Amino acid sequence: MSSGELIGEIVRLQVQRIPVKSRGAGYDPSGIEEVGRAAVDAWGMVGGREDAWIVDAHHRAHPASRGGGRRSLSIGFTGHYTLMAERFGGAPVGIAGENIIVDGPALSLRDLGDGLVIVASDGTDLFLERPRVAAPCLEFTSFMLGLDRVAPLEEIEGPLNDLHDGRRGFIVAADRTSSPVELSIGDGVYHA
Repeated sequence: MSSGELIGEIVRLQVQRIPVKSRGAGYDPSGIEEVGRAAVDAWGMVGGREDAWIVDAHHRAHPASRGGGRRSLSIGFTGHYTLMAERFGGAPVGIAGENIIVDGPALSLRDLGDGLVIVASDGTDLFLERPRVAAPCLEFTSFMLGLDRVAPLEEIEGPLNDLHDGRRGFIVAADRTSSPVELSIGDGVYHA
């Protein structure tokens, strides 16, 4: 069991079956699918539904892989969704497309320090390291503003800046994982 301080429990696991962002064409969350369980390794995440596994669009093995392994896994916190809802008038949990969402406070990159540890239901520790901010983009910001087009930076710079510092989630790596770790709703997330 991890010795760090408990942040919260996983409340949602999801994969992007297909990329949700198309540069210049917009943000379409219909490619996000909630799953009941997930398997995570250094290549990314696959989500489990019934008897099938769905490969996330950021996983290195996905045919339309996004990020080429540089963004294999992401995590967010319900506290960020509260802040986004206050700013944009609504923000359904999961709309930003993170793989793992934790019922916890809004955290900054500094708060994450060296990373996080998820303790799976079987007692396995999954180390999530090298956290970095999932940078906000014009497509997602325009979507959150309810626009039917991708607005230029000068038009939405303020709202885009409001999504910095991890509000849209964090990108993490699971490089210490030698074999997939299965995660489920309720697993604890701790400071490393």
